[in-house]
Amino acid sequence: MSVQSPPALNQAPPQASPASRESAQPPAGGAPGRRFDRALAALRHTPGQLRGLLAVLVALLLGAGITGMTSILAKSAVIEETTSQSGRLSVAALQLYQALSQADATAASSYLTAGTPSDEMNQTYREAMRDATVALTTAAGEVKTAEDAQLVAELNTRLPVYTGLVESARTFNRLGQPVGATYQEQASTLMREEMLPAAHELQDNALGQLSESRSGAEAFPWVAAALAAAALVTLLWAQVWLSRKTNRVFNLGLVGATILLVGFAGWLAMASLTSANHTNRSHEDGAKPLALLAQAEISAQQARAEESLLLIARGEDAGAAERYATHMEELVASGGLLDQLNAAFADDPDLADAVDTARQATETWSAGHSEVVKLATEGRYTDAVELAVGEEEGSLSTSFNALNASLTEATDVSAERFTEATADARRALSGAAAGLAALALLALIGTAVGIQMRVAEYYA
Repeated sequence: MSVQSPPALNQAPPQASPASRESAQPPAGGAPGRRFDRALAALRHTPGQLRGLLAVLVALLLGAGITGMTSILAKSAVIEETTSQSGRLSVAALQLYQALSQADATAASSYLTAGTPSDEMNQTYREAMRDATVALTTAAGEVKTAEDAQLVAELNTRLPVYTGLVESARTFNRLGQPVGATYQEQASTLMREEMLPAAHELQDNALGQLSESRSGAEAFPWVAAALAAAALVTLLWAQVWLSRKTNRVFNLGLVGATILLVGFAGWLAMASLTSANHTNRSHEDGAKPLALLAQAEISAQQARAEESLLLIARGEDAGAAERYATHMEELVASGGLLDQLNAAFADDPDLADAVDTARQATETWSAGHSEVVKLATEGRYTDAVELAVGEEEGSLSTSFNALNASLTEATDVSAERFTEATADARRALSGAAAGLAALALLALIGTAVGIQMRVAEYYA
């Protein structure tokens, strides 16, 4: 008889620890490789391809809209700076240079008059010093660099020294003391060797900043244009692809987005090119002639001051004679400032007449100067002074005043043109930033609606 052992009891499988259970579970969302595989798998089907196309178009439209809007805003800011900070600084520096030159020319000429200078000379000198003070104050509020701030500080320090020397010269001249000539020569030396070079450097720096601003205002927004072109090409390709895929000719959402994007590109190009054209016009018709006219006016004023110093020295100051010849050569020599003005604006009736008048006045003045020097060296000092600064019709003062008036008239015309062209450039960009942003947003919405309608058809 056999004995059977009892069957073994069923044993429960061993329990895993919580830590081991957690390590055995796959990470939430699947491994990165699996997610990438799923994305690739989705792109093999039309809904996934449509979503991928939508992502590309959204990126391109957002990029075009953002870069287009920011580029227009940047151009507007640069143009605003041209008419505000950089523009005001360049105008102030130019006015300062002109006012200082005029003050020195008037002070030197007024010293030649016996006793008290005429009311007209006093008024001209006071106005020139007032204009210099105002221009210096304006420049102090607009400078952006430490170098320019230092130049303004130096001019602020030297201006009262100059006026003090001029007043001392006038006082001794009224008393009939020859030492007054020394004070006047010291004042002109201070102006010629320290103040005018500082004002000229400040003007050059301001014009350099203005030129940089003009380059920025004329720049074309190539990045925004490239993104808009890429988005437009992608939209057109998407419509052809969808037409073949779905056998439908039009997708209203994509068609609307295409039309909006064409409007976006056209507005961007038109606003940028029109603004750049007006900015270039502000340079060619405004800033460029202004610079030449200002230099011509300054050269004339400095020549006038040197002529007066030559008379103060009774024709014996060789340095003043050389400096006078240099300044006159800058004006009337072949290729000089008047030739440059005539070549640039011979066909401009508003400027050509003023330039012709300036040339005739300069030639008359230059011809009379030789007679003044001759009279002074012959000992006929009173006659020489009368011919140089007298109020008669044939005096050199008449020629100089005609030259100065014609240059001032042309300067006013050029300044007005600069202001008008800059305003036109600013108006060309008016509303463009907001309009471009709106068009890009609407094109994005149209694209999303058009593609999502096709995607929804696969899940209906």
